[in-house]
Amino acid sequence: MNAPVAVMHSGLNDSERLCAWQMARQGQAAVVIGTRSAVFTPLPKLALIIIDEEHDASFKQQDGFRYHARDVAIKRARLENLPVLLGSATPALESLHNAQQGRYLLLSLPERTGAAQPPQVMLLDLRRLKLNEGISPPLIEALQERLKRKEQSLLFLNRRGFAPVLMCHDCGWLAPCKRCDARLTIHQRSHKLRCHHCGAEAQLPATCPACSSANLHGIGEGTERIETALTRLFPQARIERIDRDSTRRKGSLEEKLRRVHAGEADILVGTQMLAKGMIFRT
Repeated sequence: MNAPVAVMHSGLNDSERLCAWQMARQGQAAVVIGTRSAVFTPLPKLALIIIDEEHDASFKQQDGFRYHARDVAIKRARLENLPVLLGSATPALESLHNAQQGRYLLLSLPERTGAAQPPQVMLLDLRRLKLNEGISPPLIEALQERLKRKEQSLLFLNRRGFAPVLMCHDCGWLAPCKRCDARLTIHQRSHKLRCHHCGAEAQLPATCPACSSANLHGIGEGTERIETALTRLFPQARIERIDRDSTRRKGSLEEKLRRVHAGEADILVGTQMLAKGMIFRT
C-alpha cells in the first residue's frame, strides 16, 4: 500500500514547508513525519500519534515559544480522543512512573528483532590510559583491525565542534557566551566560537581577553576534533563526519548516508544523529 507522506523539519525552505503543511491540512498526506514542531500540524483525520525516543531532550523547545512536544502530543491525543504511542528503550522517569501508576499502558518488547544478539561491551578506565586527542589505544587497535578486515566503524560522540571549552592556561579564563550563561564551543575549521544553546558566535581569539596571553587551548573533544585525529592516525581511511555542522547544506546528509550505505566510508563519526538506527552494509 502506497501512502502519501509529508515531512516537516527545519531543513525545509518556506515553499517546501508550506507544501507539506497544506498536504497535511487538506488530508492529502496519510502520514506526517517530523521533528517537535510537527506536533502542531493540522490533520483532519488524525487517528494515531507516535513519539519515537520519547525520552529525548530535543523534544523540549528551550527558547522563544517554550513547550515539550511529547507533552503537547499527549494533551492533543486526549483532546481528540485518540491513542498516543511513546516509544523508548530508556523511558523518561515521568513516563515510567505514569506507567507504573496505571496512567499509561505499558507494552514491553523483551526480545530483540530477528536473530539479533546483545552487543559486546568493553568499559575502559581512562585513568590508566594515555589518550591521543581523546582516542584510547584499545580503540585505535580496534579501528585498525576493522580497517584490515575492510569493515566499517562508527564512533558516537554527542558533542559537536572541535572542543567544548576554550581555556587560558595562564589565568584560567574560559570563553563565555555573552548572551547566556553557557560556554562557547570551539569550531576550528571556521575559526569561530559558537554557543550551542543560544546560537551566539564570536571570532576565535589569538590571545586571552583577560590577561593577553597566547596560551589558549581547547579543553575536551568534539566530533570535529575526533575527525581531525582520525585523519592523522588513519590517513588512508575514508572518514565521514555527520553532525549538524557538517550537514547544513541541503542534501549533504543524504549524500553522506549514501556513501556509508554504499561502503564508501570506513569510519563514521558523529553526534546523536547517528543514534537513530544507522545501518551499515559491510
